[in-house]
Amino acid sequence: MRVFEFDREEAAPQTLELDRGAVETEWQLESWLHANPEVILNEPLLIFGRQYGLDTGIPDLLALDQWGNVVVVELKKGQSGSGSASEETILSQPQNYAQSLSNYDYEDLEDIYDEYKASLRDGEWEVGDAAVRAESLVEAHETVFGGNADRLGFNEYQRMVILAEDITSRTESNARYLLEQGLNVQCVAVRWFDGPDGHELLASSTVLDYPLSRIRPERSSADFSSLTDAIRDRVAGRIDDIEGIETVRSTATQVRVESAYPSGLRYDVYVPGNQAGQQANVRMNASNVSNDHVDDLRSLLMSHIGGIDDYTGEEDRVMNIVHRDPEVTISDRDIDTIEEIADEVVSLVEWYQPKLVDEFQQRE
Repeated sequence: MRVFEFDREEAAPQTLELDRGAVETEWQLESWLHANPEVILNEPLLIFGRQYGLDTGIPDLLALDQWGNVVVVELKKGQSGSGSASEETILSQPQNYAQSLSNYDYEDLEDIYDEYKASLRDGEWEVGDAAVRAESLVEAHETVFGGNADRLGFNEYQRMVILAEDITSRTESNARYLLEQGLNVQCVAVRWFDGPDGHELLASSTVLDYPLSRIRPERSSADFSSLTDAIRDRVAGRIDDIEGIETVRSTATQVRVESAYPSGLRYDVYVPGNQAGQQANVRMNASNVSNDHVDDLRSLLMSHIGGIDDYTGEEDRVMNIVHRDPEVTISDRDIDTIEEIADEVVSLVEWYQPKLVDEFQQRE
């Protein structure tokens, strides 16, 4: 394979020669993808199971997408309909796995994740920093995707990914038929290359795909990423030197400023899907704070709420201890309101964060 590297200062491109690498076993391919899940699809995935035994067999990899849908990944060395799987079984196997998993609730998925973490602890797989280790599956999901994951919403849809070094035309045709019949199936070709200077490269291309709207739950249909990204960027640049702030990130409907003191506390901006364009909630969320700290945190926040205007305090809550629900017209083109909300979040952080550091830094 020839790849051309361009340098704007050079008249002619340089040619990079890439030699197709040999995948010796399906286990090797599975290990590569386990350690590099971003290669599987053009979207982030959370691997939460590998070689887990179902009543219909043993799927290679199990993942969750950003909405908590289960993704069954079936891997084949070489061509998709050869070797250990015929053209029929390459599609029937993941269908059987998806059917078994369709009856799993959140607690069942948590069991898979617990077994997966045990294998990681035992050193069964070498995945570096790719594996996400958390106390619970919902916390792992929040770590990867942000937002407030709803346990009741997990596994609403089951997705299937057929992944091989080469997707045959017959596999693609059969999978397309299943897609037209309502099954959520994708086909992905992944190849390994030996590049110059000893570099090794993984290349993937999606052969059969569908729009994400197909498997996006109705409750998550709103996507205001351009809006939340704009708020995030304005906030992040103004609080990066405030002690105890860990990260500032955004999801399709939310901006999250995470504090280290106490660990798990968040300053949130939330654009609710059913009222987007009219309302943007600004709140302090302690749902992930240790039970040992929650009461003291609530007491501190309530004792200082008088220093900020128009906020409501809730002594018996952890989601919205301090919150304000301004009725505003907001969109990604409404720069003035975006600036106002960013100002409000920054003011909230500047008011509370030094007090939180003084109170909780020695406890963490």
